[in-house]
Amino acid sequence: MTKRELLKAIREELDARRMYSLDGISANCTKAELQNALDCLRATDEQMADCLTVIKLAYPNIHRTITQSDYLQHSHNRLYVYNTARQVLA
Repeated sequence: MTKRELLKAIREELDARRMYSLDGISANCTKAELQNALDCLRATDEQMADCLTVIKLAYPNIHRTITQSDYLQHSHNRLYVYNTARQVLA
């Protein structure tokens, strides 16, 4: 996919989730960053709950802070949970 197609797919997923944007994701990002953001947005709520469980085990204080908001709709926390869980499992 081209960057333009990735940005369009991200915009469609954001609209489907009723989100305005993902923090740090823009047209200036690399294709890998855009693909990662798209994968994050396409992750189901169950997959995101699994990612949150990984964070709970590794970082309990961060887990407590994140669960105080609706992290699935939050522009920063959703991507943070997704990336941090991937990093812990790697």
